[in-house]
Amino acid sequence: MLMSFVHLHAQSYYSFLRGLASPQELVAMAKTSGMPCLALTDHHTLTGAIEFYDACLEAGIKPILGLEVNLASGGEESPAGRNLVLLAMDLRGWRSLCRISSLLESDDAILDFKTLQAEQSGLLCLTGGKRSYLHRLAAVGQLNLAQRWLSILKEVFTDRLYVQLEMHEAQDREICQRLEDEAKALHIPCVASHDLHYLSEKDAELQRIVAGIRLNQPVRRLSKDHFAPPNAGFKSAEDMRYLFQDHPQALARVDEIRERCHLSLPLGQARYPAVSLPEGTTAIQVLRQKAEKGAIQRYGNLNETIRKRLDHELKVIGEMGYAPLFLIMEQVIGYALSQGIPVSSRGSAASSLVAYCLGITTPDPLRLNLYFERFLNPARSSPPDIDTDLCSRRREEVIQFVYQQFGHERVATVCTVNRFRSRSALREVAKAFGLSPEEVSRLADSLPHRWWGPPRRHKEADPFQELRERFPQDHYQRIFNQAAALIGKPHHLSVHPGGLVISPGEMTDLVPTTMAAKGVRITQFDLESIERLGLVKIDLLGIRGLTVLGDVANALIEGKTRLRPQSRSATIDFIDSIPEKDEATSQLLRSGRTIGCFQIESPGMRATLREIQAASVDDLMVALALYRPGPLTGGLKNAFVRRHLGKETVEYLHPVLSGLLAETHGVILYQEQVLQLAHELVGFSLAEADLLRRAMSHFDPGKQMQTLKEHFIAGAAERHAIPEDISQQIWDQMAAFAGYGFPKAHAASYALLSWRLAWCKAHYPALLMMGVLANWGGYYPQRVYLTEARRLGLTLKPPHVNYAQREFSLVYQAGKPILYMGLDQVRDLTRRTQSAILEKRPFKSLAEFINRVDPRPMEVENLARAGALEGFGTIPGILNQLGKAKPQMGQLSFLAIDAPGSEEDWSLPEKVAAQEAILGVGVIAHPLELAQDKIRSAGAINTLEAASRVGEVVRVAGMRQTWRRSMTQRGDTIYFMALEDLEGVLDSVIFADVYQRYRAVFSDAGPYLIEGEMLRDEETGEPFIIVKQAFRLE
Repeated sequence: MLMSFVHLHAQSYYSFLRGLASPQELVAMAKTSGMPCLALTDHHTLTGAIEFYDACLEAGIKPILGLEVNLASGGEESPAGRNLVLLAMDLRGWRSLCRISSLLESDDAILDFKTLQAEQSGLLCLTGGKRSYLHRLAAVGQLNLAQRWLSILKEVFTDRLYVQLEMHEAQDREICQRLEDEAKALHIPCVASHDLHYLSEKDAELQRIVAGIRLNQPVRRLSKDHFAPPNAGFKSAEDMRYLFQDHPQALARVDEIRERCHLSLPLGQARYPAVSLPEGTTAIQVLRQKAEKGAIQRYGNLNETIRKRLDHELKVIGEMGYAPLFLIMEQVIGYALSQGIPVSSRGSAASSLVAYCLGITTPDPLRLNLYFERFLNPARSSPPDIDTDLCSRRREEVIQFVYQQFGHERVATVCTVNRFRSRSALREVAKAFGLSPEEVSRLADSLPHRWWGPPRRHKEADPFQELRERFPQDHYQRIFNQAAALIGKPHHLSVHPGGLVISPGEMTDLVPTTMAAKGVRITQFDLESIERLGLVKIDLLGIRGLTVLGDVANALIEGKTRLRPQSRSATIDFIDSIPEKDEATSQLLRSGRTIGCFQIESPGMRATLREIQAASVDDLMVALALYRPGPLTGGLKNAFVRRHLGKETVEYLHPVLSGLLAETHGVILYQEQVLQLAHELVGFSLAEADLLRRAMSHFDPGKQMQTLKEHFIAGAAERHAIPEDISQQIWDQMAAFAGYGFPKAHAASYALLSWRLAWCKAHYPALLMMGVLANWGGYYPQRVYLTEARRLGLTLKPPHVNYAQREFSLVYQAGKPILYMGLDQVRDLTRRTQSAILEKRPFKSLAEFINRVDPRPMEVENLARAGALEGFGTIPGILNQLGKAKPQMGQLSFLAIDAPGSEEDWSLPEKVAAQEAILGVGVIAHPLELAQDKIRSAGAINTLEAASRVGEVVRVAGMRQTWRRSMTQRGDTIYFMALEDLEGVLDSVIFADVYQRYRAVFSDAGPYLIEGEMLRDEETGEPFIIVKQAFRLE
C-alpha cells in the first residue's frame, strides 16, 4: 500500500505578496490530486484560515491550520533563524497561533524566542524547510551549529519537533541527507514537505513580481533569496514519493502529523460577552422587560397586535441566543444619545419591533408593515447585523465607550481585505518590471477609470485590451499579462469603515489581530470569518449627514452660529421634534432643491423627487427605493410614477396582488414585498421567503433556483388558482428586482434623516449650508455647495482673522448672514497659528496681528493673498510691507511693521485666482461670474434656458459637477457629466468619439463651453444635452 502524502507547508495569496493561489484553489487542487488533508501555513498571517477551513470541510478534506514565522535566534551564537512552521494540534494550538500572529506586526517582523517559548502550547514545530536557518547551516556544512539549533528547539517542543526536508533543486538532495543524519543523532523525526507558493510553474514569474511589489524594488535588483524557492508549485503525491524515495520515514511522518493535528474550530456558535443583569434574571428576561417598557413609551399601551409581535420576536431571539446582542446595542445607542450624539439606524434592523422599542432604531415597523424575518431569519445560522450611523465627528467617542465598557483586550475593529484592481495592478507590476515613474504614470493614466463597484474577481473582458493595442511591444504585453493575473488578489488589510467585534474573552484567544497603518488594532479576519466564529459584530458608521444635522440643531439650541461639539441630549430632543409634516419642506422636495441634503442631492435623485412630486417622509422612502436598477427594469418606474400621480389606473397581474402591492401601485418596490409575495401567494414561511429573496439576489439560475421557481408556480396555482403564465410574470418581476431592491426598513431610516435635513434647508438655509460646508460637503465638490449658498442669497467670504472659525461659520453683520470659510482651509496655516488667532483676536492692524500671533512669513503672505487680512490694507500693500521686512529666524514678530501703503488693490479676477491657489476654490465669485462677457459673446445660454429648448442645438457654459464613465448595451464607452452654472445643473452625455476629440478640454473641471442637441429622457422626463463640441472658456 502506497503511503499518502499531504502538503504541510502551503501559502495562499493571504500571505500577501508571497503566495498566489486562493484557499479555495489550493483545496480544489488537493482534492483533484486525491489528498485527504491539506495544511495552510501563510507567512505571519491567519487571514485565510476560516476561508480555508470551510473550503476543506466542503471538499471532504481534513484542514490543518498553521503559520510560517520569522524566528529570532535562541542564543547569542545563532543568528536570526528565518522561517519556522507551526501547526495547530487543537484549540490550544489555535490560541497559540492567534497570539503569535498578533505579535508579528509586519511582513518582516521577527518573533522573539521567549515569546515562542511562552506560546508553544498545542503546537507542532517544523524546522522551516529550504528557507530556514537549519537548511542554510546544513548547506554550508556548519553541522555543529545545526545540532545546537535543533537542541534549542527540542528543549521547547520536545516530541512535537520535526526536521523539515524539502527538495526544490538538485543540491537539496545532499542537504536533506545531512539534515536527516543530524536529526537521527538527536532522535528527532524528519518529515517530507514542499514549500508551496503557487499551483503551476507558469506562475513562477508572477511570484517573483509580487516579491518585487512587496519589497518595492524592481525584480532585477532582487536576489533569489527574496523569491519563493525554485519549483514551488503544487506537487502530487506521486511526485513527492519520487523525490523522497530515499527518505521513506520522512514520508511516513506526514501521516503521523496529519493524525496528531485534530483541530476543530467552534464555528457557527454565538459568542457574546457578559452583560450586566439583575441577580436571578436572564438576558432574554431583561430584554422582554425593556421591550415592553419601551413599547408603552412608544405606543402608549400594549395592545394585542404589539404584544403578539413582541412575543414572536422575543421567542426567535431567545431560541437563537441573540438577546445579549440587543442589550449590548441598547447600551451603545443609549450612551450616544445621552451625550447628544445624533444617531440613525440603517439596514434591516429597523424591521424589528424589539429594536424599535429599545430605541435602537427609529422607523416604526408596525406602521410600515416591516417583516422581522427580513432582519432575523431563524433559518439562517449567522447572527443578525444591527448597523448604526453616527455623527462622523463624534463617532470615535462611541467607539471609545465600547472599548471602555467591554475592555480593550476584548474589542477590535474588523478588517477589510484590499485587493488589486486593474489600475493598481498595472501600476505595481510596471514598477516591478523596472519602468521609470514617468512610464508607470503614463501607462496607469492611459487606463480608463472605473467609477464604481467592488474589485473584479471573475473572468471578464480583458481590462487592458485598449492598452495592448496602443503598446504592442513584447515587454508591455508581459506587463499587461501579469497585471491581469494579479487583479483580485489581496494586497493588504485595512480598517473597516464601521465594524467592531467584541469577544467574550481576550480577543486573541480566538481571533488574530494586527495593527493597521492608522494605529488601529484590527482583526485579521473579515466580516464573513468573524460571523462564522459567532462573535458580536456591530457596525458604527460615521456619516456627515448626521453631523450636519447635529450642527444645525446645536447652533439653534445655543442661539449661536459657530459650530460647537454637541454635548447635551437637548440636541437629540430638538432633532426628534422636527415635524414630519411641513409644507415648506414639501415644496422644497417637490422642486428638487435638495443639494446639501443627505441621500437626495444627486442629479438623478433630485429628478426623481420632481417626477413623483415628493412631499413627505413616505415619498422619500419611495424615491430612495425607486432610484435603483431593480424598479427600472421593464419600465416599471414609469408605470409607478404615472400611477403615483394619478395619471394611470393601477392594473394588477392578478386580483390577489391588489392586497399585496396596493401601497406601491402594483409595482414591486421593496425587498420586503418579495417576502410578502412568496409568503401570501405560495405559503412559504417568512423565513423560507427570505431565503428565496437571498437566492434571487445572487442571480443564481442554477438547479436550486429552478426548483424554487417550480414550487412558486405550483403553489400560486394551488392556493390562488393563478395561471402559470401569470405566475411566470410575477416570478420574473421578483427575480429582476430582488438583486437590486432596497430594503424598506433601510429606506425608512434614511428617508427620515433626509427629511430632517430638507426641513433644515427649508427653514434655516444658512445654517444648513454652513453645516454642509463645515463638514466638507457630501455628494459634490465644495464649489457646488458654495454656488448653492450663493443661489440661496448668502454672502460668502474667505477666512478672516477677526471673524472666521477653524471651519465654515456663520456671522451676522448688520443683521445679514455672512458665511466665512474656515481658517483650516488656508494653505500651510498651522494649527498653532490658528489657535493663536482664535485666542488673541480681535486685531486692529497688521502690526498688531503679527506681534501678537507670531506667525511665519509664509502664513502671513497666504492669509493676505486669500483675503483674510481685509481691513488691514490692500493686498499689494500688505505684501509690499512684508517684502520690506527681513525676518530673523523665520519670524516677523520682532520687526517693526509699518502700516501698509495705499497701493491699488487687486482686481476681482486676481483675488479669485489667489483664492483658488491658497484656498482651493474661489470664494468671493464663481468662475463663470468672471467670464460673463465671453459667455455672452459665444452665444451661450444658461442651463435653465437650455432645459426649455428640447430639440434645439444650444451652447452652454459651465463647470463640471460630477463625471462618470459607463457602457452602452452594445459595449461602447459613454460618459455622463453634470454641468453646473449659476442657475442650475444640466445632465450632459458625451460619446466616446467626442470625448477622444476633446479629451484635453475635459481634463479638469472647467469652465467649459459645450455645444450639442437638447433631448428629453423618456423615463425621467428630464432634459439633457448630447455634446457634439467642447471648448475651454479662457
